[in-house]
Amino acid sequence: MKARLPWLALFLLPAVHAQSASMAQDIQAGRAALLESHPAQARTRFEAALAQPDGSRDDRYAAAMGLGQSSLWLGDYPAAERAFRTARELAADASSREAADTGLAQALNAQDYPRAAYALVAPYAKGQARPTLELMRASQSLGWQDRSVSYLDATTAPDGQGYLPRQYKLLSDDVRLAMAPQIQGDFGYSHDSDGLDTWHLGASYRFAPDVHENWTQRWGVATSTTRVDDGIDVRHLDDVSLLGQWRIGNNNAIDLNVGPGRSGSWNYVQGAAHWTLQPSDSFSVSTGAERAPVPTDTAIADRLIYDVYSVGTSIRPASRWYIVPTYYRQNFSDGNHRDGGTLRVLLSPYDIPDTGGAIGAEFSGRIFHSSQPSHGVYFNPAHYRTAQIGLVGVYSFNQDWKVRGVVSAGRQVTDGAGAGVYTVGVSLNGRLPGNGRLELQLGRSSTASANGGGSGYWCNSLSLSVRYPL
Repeated sequence: MKARLPWLALFLLPAVHAQSASMAQDIQAGRAALLESHPAQARTRFEAALAQPDGSRDDRYAAAMGLGQSSLWLGDYPAAERAFRTARELAADASSREAADTGLAQALNAQDYPRAAYALVAPYAKGQARPTLELMRASQSLGWQDRSVSYLDATTAPDGQGYLPRQYKLLSDDVRLAMAPQIQGDFGYSHDSDGLDTWHLGASYRFAPDVHENWTQRWGVATSTTRVDDGIDVRHLDDVSLLGQWRIGNNNAIDLNVGPGRSGSWNYVQGAAHWTLQPSDSFSVSTGAERAPVPTDTAIADRLIYDVYSVGTSIRPASRWYIVPTYYRQNFSDGNHRDGGTLRVLLSPYDIPDTGGAIGAEFSGRIFHSSQPSHGVYFNPAHYRTAQIGLVGVYSFNQDWKVRGVVSAGRQVTDGAGAGVYTVGVSLNGRLPGNGRLELQLGRSSTASANGGGSGYWCNSLSLSVRYPL
């Protein structure tokens, strides 16, 4: 039996060589398909190469990297993640491992796992454009732009017109905007079926962030004026606010916006404060407090103001699913109080192949109970609930401009009386010359608000925000 083994090995050699040659051919064909901008063909060839059991470690690594790259191109980010994780296991040296980690970070960023992406590339990204790009992308999602500055300073920006130079410039501009003093202007307008018109103008200035080893702070000031007109009376609300932002360690963020407000001879304190704890990419908890006048002419005349205290969480049971429940308590100065809650379930958009678009879905619900229901001063039924389901679409015109739209429909029940409701909205986000930013929002909704509600109610709204570094 032992004498037969050498003959058996010689018999198998041609088959092994054929498999190895076939694997190399698939890898070469896959690379050629990528160069010719045929990612689907490339993925097929790399999958075929990786499926062969007897290839060398280096060939299997090359096939896994190619599969990851072609899957990224096609927008199949979970498949890209799996391929790059396979490549990490097959990497023969530190350079190969870093290349796989960079691809994996891109796949994780695309699936909104910025903490995991940041941890992968932070140890070695300085001086290297490709991993620095993914580090900037992750730090922007996390609000950690200050941590990108040293990487930008240590890296030469890539030249050319390809993906890497374009994305590197865009994200480096975002970092520079976040680290600079900023001025912002805001405009808002709404008109509803009750004839209530609300106009809003605001301006703010934010100082450059003050960066420390384990925490970062930023201060600013804001002022605004609001005109409320119901066709009979006109009221004005003016306020000035102190702005504050803190990031403490990796997990804690605090936002503050508080100051005095005035309407005629009525003076009050208004604003908001929020704290968020986010220990991972899949979970966060937040609490907040807000204080503001009820925005109707009658309520302003009665000097009616409310305080809201809320606690909520964001849970991510799967890569594309987010569940965001919130409980709130709303106390009005007329003695009324509400206990209520909201629920949002989000399916993050899927990329549509060969287009700049993506499509997702969302469910939203709201419920509250008022202790002292009333009519006429503000929308205040004893019991209210609503639920809507809709589609979310995103389309990128180019690297600088993106539009987002939502269309949803559902039903609301107000003190036992049901009615259909809908929401339609569109927003445009873009970059302006001089590293400025613009956001425009248009919407129409028939769901109840503090201004009004009930069967037949609707409200149209528009808002515009422009922000520039100084």
